[in-house]
Amino acid sequence: MKKSLILYMALVFVIISCSSEQDSSQKTTQIDSDSDKISSSQTEISSGRINIAVEDLAKWQFLGIGSVGIDAAEHAVVLAEGEDSKGVTIVSPESYGTHVTLTFKVKPLTYESVNVVMLSVSDKDSGGDIKVPAAYDGNFNFWTQENVQNYVFAFHNAAHDRTPFIQKSPGGLAIASAPENITGERWFDIEIARHGKHLIMKIDGKTVVEGTDPDSAGLPGGKICFRMRGTPGNAAKALFRDVVIQQH
Repeated sequence: MKKSLILYMALVFVIISCSSEQDSSQKTTQIDSDSDKISSSQTEISSGRINIAVEDLAKWQFLGIGSVGIDAAEHAVVLAEGEDSKGVTIVSPESYGTHVTLTFKVKPLTYESVNVVMLSVSDKDSGGDIKVPAAYDGNFNFWTQENVQNYVFAFHNAAHDRTPFIQKSPGGLAIASAPENITGERWFDIEIARHGKHLIMKIDGKTVVEGTDPDSAGLPGGKICFRMRGTPGNAAKALFRDVVIQQH
């Protein structure tokens, strides 16, 4: 009888010990899993890489006469001029520093769809957010000849009788230009980068324009803008997707 009782108590002890070890293992696994989630989040933040969803890109501030929407079939933002347009622009809600790379895909839907990207967009006097007049009609002079400072990267601009170029505003200081045009109503892979004063534009993986701001200070950081302009009687229209902003 005593032997049976001892065996029974020993069996109970073994069962309790195993159960305790299993619970401990489960808790450890849960803690490790949570740690992985935290680590992954920190890596994303520390890398400075931001993937802009199509739905978010369509919510950027819209300026000019025209429209911005989503093409569900292409899973892309469609930016288009309206009647009597002088150009349409979308402006990022956030500002970025002096070391930034922007990559995206763009598909001009007409030959006349001239595409421009502006980096480091800010108010010339304050270095802060730009002040857009209530009656702004979309004209390009607002971005290049008035109180806005930025770096302008123009591509797919043969319709304006110019090759791709980089210039600094205000004043339209020419920094660099490409020897020939690249056109077509197809998807292009664009990379636009600023490394301090050094500016680079790549199309389909090939560097087409690069140069250096001659000003010793260079511009401060600022917002990012996508701009479109057609020709008289030929409104611009294009698709944009896969927008990634990388801060270095």
